[in-house]
Amino acid sequence: LSSPKLNVAKVDIKGTRLTDRDAVEKAASRTIGRNIILVRTGPTLRDVRGLCEVSRASMGRRFPNRLWLRVWERKPAAALESGGAFFLVESNGLVFHRLIDPPTGIPIVHVTGNENLKPGKMVDSLSIKCALEVLRLARRDEIKLAKISVDPQGRICLNMGDDFRVFLGYPDEIARKMSKLRSALAHKPSMVREGTYIDLSCPTAPAWRPKMAPPSAS
Repeated sequence: LSSPKLNVAKVDIKGTRLTDRDAVEKAASRTIGRNIILVRTGPTLRDVRGLCEVSRASMGRRFPNRLWLRVWERKPAAALESGGAFFLVESNGLVFHRLIDPPTGIPIVHVTGNENLKPGKMVDSLSIKCALEVLRLARRDEIKLAKISVDPQGRICLNMGDDFRVFLGYPDEIARKMSKLRSALAHKPSMVREGTYIDLSCPTAPAWRPKMAPPSAS
């Protein structure tokens, strides 16, 4: 056990894409020079797991003198666009990372209200929570959404592409409104291509507006 050949010389780190690499390396550095058999990995894992972006982490030994550290990051359900930045958020409403540039391959929720979004905190807004529920239901029903907007009054609007919008209104009866949307799309698959919007803010009286036909040449 006293052989210097068993002292940890390096920690191999994998899985950090969004996570602050310097913070992970700093946590891992406390093991350098320690005996690989006697070294305690708990303190390092505690620090790494405490980072906002980290969902879980594991460590192990590679004899004679190396450790490995594997990080699994949280998966974003959406990016909340607010105040000139983009905040990655899990489906449960936990904000875990801030970006300056818009991410690709992730639904965008544009928030125009005064939201206090911070990594490591849960979202407070009922409208944002409902927007995340909308995304969950849309994924389940294979409804493609280009963007979701939440105005200062908390009203929710979906953009399905081709300049077609879905007005859901205030954050109530979300499941019922999304069910109405699913039924409408099944009944008229060309709705997005041929329409301007569908208003489901009152689910008992949905309203669909077709695109205006271009004026005929005289």
